[in-house]
This record gives sequence, C-alpha cells and structure tokens, in this order.
Amino acid sequence: MKRTYTSPVRAAGARETHAAILRAAESLFVERGYVQTTVAGIAERAGVALNTVYTSVGGKPAIVEALAVEGTEDEGIQASLAAVHVATEPREVLRLTAESTGAITRRHEAILTVLFDNATADPAVAAAAEQAIKRYREHLSVIAEHLVGLGAVHTDEVRTEQVLWFFFGQTAWKTVRGFGWSWTEGAEWLTAQAASALLP
Repeated sequence: MKRTYTSPVRAAGARETHAAILRAAESLFVERGYVQTTVAGIAERAGVALNTVYTSVGGKPAIVEALAVEGTEDEGIQASLAAVHVATEPREVLRLTAESTGAITRRHEAILTVLFDNATADPAVAAAAEQAIKRYREHLSVIAEHLVGLGAVHTDEVRTEQVLWFFFGQTAWKTVRGFGWSWTEGAEWLTAQAASALLP
C-alpha cells in the first residue's frame, strides 16, 4: 500500500500560493471589475502559471467564493462575539457590535464592494454575496440572542437581529462611509440609532 506524505514546506508553499492568488484576484476585481478580470490576468498578477490558479483555487466563480468565505471567517469575529458575550450592559453590547462590524467591514471592504456591485453580473457572485450575508447575519443573531437574554430589548430575537442588520449590516456601513464619515463617527452614530430603536 502506497503511503502518502505531505511535506510541511510544500503545504506552506501551497498556502502562500493560494493566498497570493486571492490577493491578486481581489486587487484586479477592484481595479478592472469582476467581469473584465480574467483568470490569465490573475495568474500574471500573482506570478504563477495559469494552470496553478485552477488547481489551487479554481476559476473566477471559485475565486470569488473563496474571497467571500475568507471575509466571513475573519479571525476577529469570534473574538468580538466573545467580548459581546461577557458584556452585561446593553449599550456596551451595541458599541462592541458597531466596533467589530466596522472593523471587519473595513478589513474586507474591497471584496464586499466587488460582491455587492457585481451580484447581477454573474450567478456565482450573487451566490457568494448571499452566502456572505447569511453568515454575517448568523453572527448578528448570536448578539441578538444575548441582548434578549439580558432582558434589554422589547423585541424578540428575530426582530432584534433584523434591527441589528439594519444598523450594522454592510449597507449601513456603506451609507455612512459614503457620507464621508470616519469609521469612528459612523460607529458612534449607528450605535446611538440602534440603541434608540432597541432599548426601552
């Protein structure tokens, strides 16, 4: 029986190649748009062979999906949820929610823009955007459950999550940033509005 062996060095190299391809794709999607970006262009930007893009990640649909997953698995999400979980003051929960969603949106602003601006251009992009929203709202549901558990809101978990999505979802952040507000100004205003809508 033939044994398989994966060299740690080779595995590390594969991860670096995968990351380089995603970064190259992200930058090209922003510069040229999703539709105008080619896999060949991504390979050239990443400094790899065309076939390497397909074997490491896949075609454009797989690449945009991988970028979306990367955003929803941001390492800061679990840390933020842990901080929210131990907070017992409702306004502090909302402040932490604004702080964390703003930070995550800021880190992944480029791919979020690509997803939502190109959702009608390709079913794969639309599916990736839908999945990103689903995962994002699942995290907000955890926060909504905590707020309801604190007895802090006058709505149930479903309505509380919907209000959190309204004030801390990507559309809300895109709107306040479009006004030219800083991330801090946006967080403070969104926190105040969410508190007004949710807290007695």
